[in-house]
Formats: sequence, C-alpha cells, structure tokens
Amino acid sequence: MRVLCSQAVDVRAPTDQVFDYVADITRWPSWFACVVSAQQPQDRPLDLDEEVRVCLHAGRRRWQEAFEVTRFIRNAFLSFEALFSAARRIDFRFERRGQLTRLACTIGYPVFGGMLPLAMDAVFRRPRIARELRDSLVHLKNMMEETVNEPAFNDDDFHFSGARAASAPQRVAQQTLRVG
Repeated sequence: MRVLCSQAVDVRAPTDQVFDYVADITRWPSWFACVVSAQQPQDRPLDLDEEVRVCLHAGRRRWQEAFEVTRFIRNAFLSFEALFSAARRIDFRFERRGQLTRLACTIGYPVFGGMLPLAMDAVFRRPRIARELRDSLVHLKNMMEETVNEPAFNDDDFHFSGARAASAPQRVAQQTLRVG
C-alpha cells in the first residue's frame, strides 16, 4: 500500500525563485531534513526524464535512491519517482498567491505486509515524516525569505549629506546645557 504525507507553506518570494531553488537538488541537503546528499549525473540542468541520485536517511538508516523526473512544468510542478518503486515519490506544487508562493510537497512511500505494518506506520512513522517535512518546508521558507528581504544598502552607508551624528557623551552634554 502507498502512503502519502503532504505539507504546504507560504513563502514571501516570487514563484520562479522558489522553483529554481527547489529544482537545484544540490541544495536539498541544506533544507530537506531527510536528504544527506543529492546529485545529478554530469551536472546537467534538471529536466523531464532526467535521473538524479539522492542519499536519504531515517534515524540511523541511510540508503541511496535513484529518482527520475516525471513531471517538470516550470513554476508549477516538479515530481520525482523512484526508478525501482513507483510508490516512492516526491511531488512539489508551486502556486502564486499575490506576493506569496504556496509550496506544497507530498512524499509517497510503500508499506508492505498487511494491516499490522500499516497500523505501525500510522502510529510511529507517518507522524515523524509529516513533522520532518513540515520542518523542512519552514526551513526553506525562512532561507528564501531571508535572501529576498535583505536590504539593498548597508546601515553604515546610509547618511545624510552635511549631517553629523553626535556621540553619546556629546548628546548628554547638549541636553544638560539646554535644560539648565
């Protein structure tokens, strides 16, 4: 049986910037909690039917997974499907909402063995995956908004022509002279 975990977050950044950031899978380890490393063969740009390798971890367990890009619609959809298991997939959906971009991510994975493993998954594994996915998307949101909201100038560079700032002792002396 295939299990899905979905989360969404609103990012205050243009959709094309969010899409480009997510489509650069070499950046995944910096924001995606379950990813240890990610690479594209021959460092080609991401495109439809492109194969990528992702090293994932869950607790102490690590494994390498090969994914194929099955849906690539610029600024709208990005989907990865495991080469050897159609049930294992990662889907991203990008929606422009005014000045915000809604980024939704769905992770699908298989659960084998009947009702008992499915119940164990529902109690232990699925909440952990949903929590890690939510934390990853919030981390990505914070990273994107930090780069978008950086000021174009430095406070040290901002000054009025002809104006001088008085130091703290000078201000105190000026105030005492005015009062007395």
